[in-house]
Amino acid sequence: MTGKRNSTNSPARRPEGVKWPMIIFAAAFLIRLIYLIQYRSNPSFNFPMVDELWHFNWAGEIISGKFWGGEVYFRGPLYPYFLALLLKITGSSIFWSRLLQCLLPSFSAVLIYLLGKRAFSKKAGIIAGLAFAAYGTMIFYDTMFMLEVLFITLALLSVYLMLLYKGERKPRQWLGTGIIFGLAAITRPNILLLAPLFLIWIYLGFANIRDFKKRLLIPFIYLVGLMIPVLSVTLRNYLVTGEAILVSSQGGVNFYIGNNHDAEGLTMLMPEVKLDESLPWNQFTAATRRAAEKETGKKLTAGEESSFWTDKALKFIGSNPGRFLALTFKKIIYFLVGFENSDNGDIYYSRNYSSLFSLLLWKKLIYFPFGLLLPLAVAGLALSWKRRRELSLFYLFIIGYLPTVILFLVTARHRLPVIPFLLLFAAAGTLEIYGDIKEKDWSRVRIYGAIFLILLIFSNRTYFDIGFENKAQIHFNLGLTYERQGNLMMAEKEYRAALESDPYSPTMLNNLGFVQYRLGQYDAALATFNKAIQYDPNFAHAYNNIGLIYESQNDPAQAESHYKKAINLNPELVQGYINLGDLYLAGNDLVKAELYYLQAKQVAPSRKEPLFKLGALYGRMKDFSRAQEMFQSGGKLGEPGAIDCINWGNIYYATRQPAKAIELYRRGIAMDSSSAQAYFNLAATFQSFGYPPDSAKYYLRKLLLINPQFEPARDLLKRIENQ
Repeated sequence: MTGKRNSTNSPARRPEGVKWPMIIFAAAFLIRLIYLIQYRSNPSFNFPMVDELWHFNWAGEIISGKFWGGEVYFRGPLYPYFLALLLKITGSSIFWSRLLQCLLPSFSAVLIYLLGKRAFSKKAGIIAGLAFAAYGTMIFYDTMFMLEVLFITLALLSVYLMLLYKGERKPRQWLGTGIIFGLAAITRPNILLLAPLFLIWIYLGFANIRDFKKRLLIPFIYLVGLMIPVLSVTLRNYLVTGEAILVSSQGGVNFYIGNNHDAEGLTMLMPEVKLDESLPWNQFTAATRRAAEKETGKKLTAGEESSFWTDKALKFIGSNPGRFLALTFKKIIYFLVGFENSDNGDIYYSRNYSSLFSLLLWKKLIYFPFGLLLPLAVAGLALSWKRRRELSLFYLFIIGYLPTVILFLVTARHRLPVIPFLLLFAAAGTLEIYGDIKEKDWSRVRIYGAIFLILLIFSNRTYFDIGFENKAQIHFNLGLTYERQGNLMMAEKEYRAALESDPYSPTMLNNLGFVQYRLGQYDAALATFNKAIQYDPNFAHAYNNIGLIYESQNDPAQAESHYKKAINLNPELVQGYINLGDLYLAGNDLVKAELYYLQAKQVAPSRKEPLFKLGALYGRMKDFSRAQEMFQSGGKLGEPGAIDCINWGNIYYATRQPAKAIELYRRGIAMDSSSAQAYFNLAATFQSFGYPPDSAKYYLRKLLLINPQFEPARDLLKRIENQ
């Protein structure tokens, strides 16, 4: 009875092993929650750009029914599918999807604690886990729609399981560990370069087994597990396209971007394609494919294109060994210095939107945090050298992963996967030096203190082209964001600010001019476009936009001339063909309109816009069968816009399918609630096909609230009320 009573009355105690994982998980998640709440003030928060936008759109396609896609995966596919799951759960909420994603790095922080506890000490695990929880660069990218957040979690889990099962003959566990590594590989395929090192490490872990075949069993099982996710993607690529691409086709072009005559190791540069703000990220793959096909003189598959760029990179290396070595040396320096080379948004400028973030990342005196982490980690690596066999898996990951960055581009997010391991060595080294200080072992303190100070000075200086804020790009991206929001006045302000830093950029001038055009400032827009042409006489986009101005001013001859100039300069400029088609359609020249819409379709077979334009044109020509075909084909390539829904609905109206017409008109209203034509057509459908009069009257009255001067609505409402 006594034992039972004591058990009942004493408070429940949480197991000691759960306490620190819970604290570290909560700290990581809470810090990211506070950061997200503050960072929502960034105008770009709800408008993903560059890689974020790529992943967001890809996830959207997965949700919308294009689950398997129709092409070889350009990059590792696992993250977009993971993001699709987040968007599905949150109803495509940007904030909640970002927050839900933060569960992953919070789990990663716990994995770091467990790795530290197992390999070093509990204190080292706690320090490393909490340091990861508050590591500024991690927080920045953990809350973006970027694959690193998933990749790092999978990589850490894989390493932890390998350490946990080292030397144990547990086939099922090793199969699962291999699968985890394989999932990391289909998130970022470059980790496959570490697979041979890991297999050797596993093999050496069974030194007590003399029989060679038995010793190979576990490495073989691990390899089988690894290949299950990888070959699943390979099979998908083959079934969808007929090409047995291992994971993705991005490797070749990325390798060439990192190793060509224009490469400098920090940004995407290649002689064949103008990789700047004038090339939207969603057109990147098409642009590199066109460049490869132009050089080879034939159509290329995704695999052939990847091989083409790989061969070009290898030829550059082979014929320019000195230049390649110098470039590689620069990349190693870039990797080691504290400055965070941003992409997908300027990491230092982002401090303006979060007071918490500004405490966790800065570049005054030192480049914190990496400028402090590297010296601490190297000192820790040196101190741990005596245990190199026990810690060989950590050394292998750092050393093995380094080439996967150095051979390509060195950016802040590309070196993130090694941060957890550097944190572990930094924590262990700091604790060991602290112990030496307590024991007054000043000789060791001086040696490792000297290593720390030398590296502190080295990693907090700028070298070559690194360490400079790209104000023009910052303001240009903000201008793009405001333009997407429809805030044209702020967009104009930001484009002007961008031009203060880069006044000779044709692209920035073109964007400013287009905003001025949309604001009705035609004279100012024309002057801005002409300035862009002055700096780049072959800038097709500016000629195309000048055509828009002349068309708005009822000068079709000048508009036609500038549209044609644009497509002569850039035969791939699909919008130029569409604008010409629109111009001829407005002039009732249906034959020429069809010709240019068809050319737009030929130039951009994966774009939906030419198909919707053709659908509307054929509807006007009363060729409803072809119109329906075009609309359906366009719908397979992407969601129709509000005007496309109206035009498509008109086909169903004309072919006496009112239910489908009503559905499309309503979709048009949902996309553009100010569309008078959508309201009117919807009301007309209700009235023409015998629906209750109140249905038509409801939408006509809503229309007249929006546009009281819409006479056809007044007339129809009057006729219905007089019936």
